[in-house]
Amino acid sequence: MIGQILATTWKDLKILLKDFGGLATLFLMPTMFIFVMTLALGGLFNRGGDNPIEILVVNNDTGAIGSQIVEELRATEGFTVETEWDGETLTRAKAEALIVDEKRSIAVIIPANFSDTIERSVFDTPTDETPQKARIDLVVDPTLSSQIVGPVKGTLKGLGQQALMTGVAPRGIDLFLDQIDQSSDSPMSTEARESLREKAVRSTAGGGDTSSVLEVVQMQPAGMEIEKLPNSVQQYVPGWTLFGVFFIAQTLATSLLEEKKVGTFRRLLVAPMSRAALLLGKLTPFLIVNLIQIVLMFAVGVFIMPLVGAPKLELGQHPEALILISLAASLAATGLGLLIAALTKTAEQISGLGTLLVVTMAALGGVMVPRYIMPDFMRTIGLISPHAWALTAYQDVLVRGYDVAHILPEVAALMGFAVVFFGVALWRFKWD
Repeated sequence: MIGQILATTWKDLKILLKDFGGLATLFLMPTMFIFVMTLALGGLFNRGGDNPIEILVVNNDTGAIGSQIVEELRATEGFTVETEWDGETLTRAKAEALIVDEKRSIAVIIPANFSDTIERSVFDTPTDETPQKARIDLVVDPTLSSQIVGPVKGTLKGLGQQALMTGVAPRGIDLFLDQIDQSSDSPMSTEARESLREKAVRSTAGGGDTSSVLEVVQMQPAGMEIEKLPNSVQQYVPGWTLFGVFFIAQTLATSLLEEKKVGTFRRLLVAPMSRAALLLGKLTPFLIVNLIQIVLMFAVGVFIMPLVGAPKLELGQHPEALILISLAASLAATGLGLLIAALTKTAEQISGLGTLLVVTMAALGGVMVPRYIMPDFMRTIGLISPHAWALTAYQDVLVRGYDVAHILPEVAALMGFAVVFFGVALWRFKWD
């Protein structure tokens, strides 16, 4: 009996070893997940040290309080402060342009006369011309997670409070001590005054309510039109829709393999039909299925998700742009299916290679893990995935309110993927 088991085992091992491509994918798949997900999610588990939050800082204040906030922010663990870009001092316009271009996601703007505004708010007798509050502008890409924005905003409030107490409190204490001296018959000695002043400064440096004179205001960059801040539905409905669209590549490749096995291609090749027309006829149904799938998935976001307590998927100010993105993404997915069919010989290879490519591209493209929490090099690598371009284009319309003109670069990139996939597939495709 043991000999029969061993014989059967050896027979199946030889069959598996003959299909080396299909066997290799069994090892490549978990390896891919380990590398991609570990690198991509590194920022989620460690926001300090090797993967800090990059913050653009524009300090237009000439006083001491603004400079102190910048220096304390620079010294805070988990943040990288950038006050220059390409060797030039950052301006508000440049910082906002970098966010719009998706090179950075968050900027801190300290306005001119910030220190003066705080001091006037604290010490001047209130009049109609007295400023009510000093303000720090926190300019944020609307797609940035609140898990990142929240700590930055909280840190700014804390540093503002600390700078206010250490920068303004000494002057207030001096005024208070002057009043004591003026009302007393025997003024304090210099030593007693300095000792009392030092103790008062230490006691106020760590606390105090500054909300009446200082506020941090969150806003999006100028020119970035949005209807509302993003939510989980706006991230994951288009993301997982793209995952399904590209997964149809396996079905397409399997269908082409079956056509070869049963000899359909041989019979069709003798018909008065060009090979290009034959392939187009074969691919068009899958393109149609992809478009229907996109419509249905977006309909789920619009009509079904609110019924279970999730936010409704808003289609943005220019929903017509979604049609162009969907068509380009579907063409790229169809081209990928043809490429997989051209590179494989068995159903096992199609399953392995197809899953490997689709899942890897989805992970790199931000479907499973939002790209904004990935390190810079991972975001750069992700550009080799059509998912990254398609998801960015969808969010440009759904979240930022962009029109067709703004998403043309992403659409052009998707069409480039489609052309490359189709070109390589036709070069390698075997008709029998």
